[in-house]
Amino acid sequence: MRVVVFMFVLLATLNSCGSEGGRESMDYDKKFSGQLRALRDGAQNKPLKDLVPGDWTSVHIILGPHTEEWVEREVGAPLPDSEYGFDAEGNIHVFMRGQEVVRMKGTTGRLLGEGHFSSAIVLRGTGSTIDIDDPTPPQAN
Repeated sequence: MRVVVFMFVLLATLNSCGSEGGRESMDYDKKFSGQLRALRDGAQNKPLKDLVPGDWTSVHIILGPHTEEWVEREVGAPLPDSEYGFDAEGNIHVFMRGQEVVRMKGTTGRLLGEGHFSSAIVLRGTGSTIDIDDPTPPQAN
């Protein structure tokens, strides 16, 4: 019984200690994660713009965890002030309009592959993965 209590206290202590010194974890979008999982499992096809409407022209999809500074270097633009942390495994989606970050979303689990894609991206569920088709990929800076 002592071992169980000790393990519970140890886990609670470890969970309260973050690499960012009390900073909140990334605000993962559970609805968005669920939509991606349903698309994957149901072998459906859908433009990402249908799932994430808005005035964005490209998206960086990054496999976490990473530091905020690394993500900023990767996308080539400062991130807006937020409570996002990038310390969990999952996808980090950074939506851009030109060279400006306009939105960020996170997913629990690595549901999509990494890359920089245009707003014309189409997600194709296969039943076990999600393929990404981009008919107009953004040009490298």
